[in-house]
Formats: sequence, C-alpha cells, structure tokens
Amino acid sequence: MDKFINIIKTALKNKVVLFIFSRYGTYFIHFINSLFIAVYLGPYYLGVWGFITLVTQYMNHLSFGISDSVTAIISVNKGKEFYTQKVIGTAITMLMSLSVIAIAFFTANHIFNLNLGDKYGFSTYVPVVVLIGILGYFNTLFNHIFRVYGRLFEIAFSQTIYPLLILFAIIFFKKDELLWALVGANFLAFLSSFILYLIKSPVKIKPIFNLRLFKRIQIKGWHLFVYNTSFFFIVITTRTLVSGFYSVKEFGYFTFAFSLANVILLLLQAFSYLIFPKLLNRFATSSNSQNSDMLEKLRDAYVTTSHLLIHVAILFFPMFLLLFPQYETASEAFKLIALSVVLYTNSFGYSGLLIAKGYEKKLGRVAFSALLINITVALVLIQLIHVPFTLVVISTMVSYFIYVFMLGKMGRKMLKLNTSFISIAKDIYPIRLLIPYIVSLGFIFFSVPDKYFILPLILFLIINFRVLSKLKTIFKTVILNPNFINI
Repeated sequence: MDKFINIIKTALKNKVVLFIFSRYGTYFIHFINSLFIAVYLGPYYLGVWGFITLVTQYMNHLSFGISDSVTAIISVNKGKEFYTQKVIGTAITMLMSLSVIAIAFFTANHIFNLNLGDKYGFSTYVPVVVLIGILGYFNTLFNHIFRVYGRLFEIAFSQTIYPLLILFAIIFFKKDELLWALVGANFLAFLSSFILYLIKSPVKIKPIFNLRLFKRIQIKGWHLFVYNTSFFFIVITTRTLVSGFYSVKEFGYFTFAFSLANVILLLLQAFSYLIFPKLLNRFATSSNSQNSDMLEKLRDAYVTTSHLLIHVAILFFPMFLLLFPQYETASEAFKLIALSVVLYTNSFGYSGLLIAKGYEKKLGRVAFSALLINITVALVLIQLIHVPFTLVVISTMVSYFIYVFMLGKMGRKMLKLNTSFISIAKDIYPIRLLIPYIVSLGFIFFSVPDKYFILPLILFLIINFRVLSKLKTIFKTVILNPNFINI
C-alpha cells in the first residue's frame, strides 16, 4: 500500500504525467461535446458546423510550414537565445503577411461571388472564421515554441479553454443559435490563448525581418509544408469531397463519425506531441543503431496501443447509437474511418527520424503522391462507382497504406536496414496487428452484426500479449521519471 501511495505522489510531481492527464480530461470533455453537439444540432446543422471547421482546418494547414520549420530549427539551436529570437521574430513577420493574404482571399470570394460554401450558408460566418484562422496561425507558432521550451501549462491552457467554452455554448444554446455560439466560443478560445502566449512567452516576441533567416525558414518550411499539408489534406480532401458531392445531412453523419474516431487517437497524441521535439534532437545526434533501438521500443508501445484503442472503440460504438439513434446511418462510416486513421500511427517514429535527418523534401514527395492517390481513388468511388458516403473513406485507407509503407522504406534505408518488401511489411504492418485489422475490415464489408466485433479484439489481445505486457514498464517509466520528457 505504501509503495502504491509513493507512486501516486511521484506521479503528481511529474509534469509529464500531469500534462498527459490534463489532456485526457480535455479530450473527455471534447468527446462529450462532440456527442451533445451532434444531438443539439442534428445531422443538418452538424453538416454546417462540419463545413465551418473544415475551412478553419484549411487555413490552419495552409501556413506554408512556417511553425513546423521554426520547431525544427530551434529544437536543435535551443541554447542560442539571440539566434532563436531572430528566427521567431522573422516567422512572426511571415505570418503577418500570410494573414493579409487570407483576408484578401475571402474578400475576393465576397466581391467576385465565388460561392464558397453557399450550400452551407457559410458567408454569414466568414468574418469571424477568418479571425479564428489568423489567430490560429500565431497560436500554432507559439504552441510549438512553448513545447520546445517545455512550458506545458500555457499549452495545456490553450488546449483546454476551447472545449470548456464549447461546453458552455452547448449548455445555453440550441440549433442555429448554437452554431453562432460555437463559432463565438472558438474565437474567444483562440483570442485568450493568443494573449496568454504573448504575456508568458519564454523568448522576446518582436516582429523583425532577416532575409537570410527568411530564406532558411521558407526553404525548410516549404518542404515541411508540402509534407505536412499533403499528409493532413489526405483526410481533409476526403471530407471536402463528401461535403461537395453529398447532401448537407449526409455530411453531418460523416462529421459525426469522423469526430468520434478522431477523439480516440487524440488520447495518444498527447504523448507523441510532448516528446516530438526531444525525438528530433535525439534522432539528429544519435547513431543508426541507437535510433533503430529507440524506434523499435517507441513504435511497439505507441502503434500497438493505438490499434488496441481502435478495436475497443469499434466494439463499443453501438452503445452510443442507443443514445443517439438518429446517427445510426453513421455506424459503417465510423468503423471505416477508425480503421483508416489508425493506419497513420503505423508511421510513428519514422517521420520524426526523417525530418531530423533533413529528408523533408523526400517526405513531401511521398505525402503529395499519397494525396493525389487519395483524391483520384475518392473521385473514382464517387463519380464512377457511385458509392454511398460511408465508403468514400476507403480512398484514405488506401492512401495511408501506401504512404506508411513508403515512409518505412525510406526510414529503414536511412538506418541501413533490410529494405526488401517483406522486411518493410513486417516492420510497418506486423502480422500481430494486421490479422485483427483485416478481420475487422472483413466484418464491416460483410455487414457482420456488431456483437461479433469482440472476436477481432480477443484475437488482438492473444497475439499481442507479449508486447502488451511490456507496456507496463513503459508506463511506469513515464510516471516515475520526471525527466522522461528529456529522452
């Protein structure tokens, strides 16, 4: 008993544990919000809200990799204070210019009647959405800076205030009024985070323009932009095509399914987000053998846990449909989206390794190719085969399979490991994960009753018992070692 109490006390003093559990609390609120938004808006208005969030995602990812470039640069130059200040100051100036471009685009949309989102009545929300997008540019940069400096409270605040304000909006508003309340809560969350970041910044925030640094940020940022934007656009373009080719109500069903599937993986992103800058530093300075060993341990824990969560979620999803029967149509979409997005975790570690070693350009090519495959397959499914909206996400699944495999090939080649097809497949898609995955996929396509999805989960637990038993050691390390973040 005393030992257990000591572990609890140690955990409460560990900023990593506190940060991760604060994220879990936030994600739980986010999950509850998603359910109540779905209920109070209904499928139609949820489709409108889905389109609004889709536009903000486009703005967030069309930032030309500036924040990602700054992260990569200052992660390995953290000790050079004056240099990092100049890098950050130049990046702020670049984001100010980007904000002007964003305003010009939406102004042109209004003047020339480009009809962006007319089906969703989007013009009503444009001014506030643009402000949210602009604040998002700067908050993302500050978020990355604070992460490099290990300033977790401000990051936790910025990620917590949004779901809390959304929760307040849900309590007091309904239907179309709730839409405006959600947009307003989004704006207030971004504004309050922006102000906090400015006040608590670990470095001096001052816009400057340094041509040499501008070029470095732009060049490195461009490759990271192509990589990150192409990768994230795989999912975003799928949502865009569903929003364009299907009804507002069907897009509402798709939004419901996607939101719930995405919340599941957010549970693990708190951990990966926290250690990413440290991984970049370790990957950049360690030998191939050291990197290979570190990758194996981290990937075993992260990827296995991700797949476990997805199988559990698919099994229990029908319970939510008992509470929200109006979203019964989203059942198949949820299962396919969950199995699609979990594939992304199979690339964990390799993307960071390749970025740390300066392979951003090649990463960009792979991600852009996967994006083109996604769009092509989606259009074939929609225009030629005329599939229901629930099956459009198959294009994303195909794209992720190819993308993750290519990343594994590049990573193994760089580490001077065997790059035969079989070796890569065993590493990226180990049999112990692939078999339960294929069983679940088969159950979906053959419309097997929901209760039978316990079989893939049981199969997963049996053939992954050895790996799962090792997770206890890793979790114990995270809890008891306050310096785990500094790996």
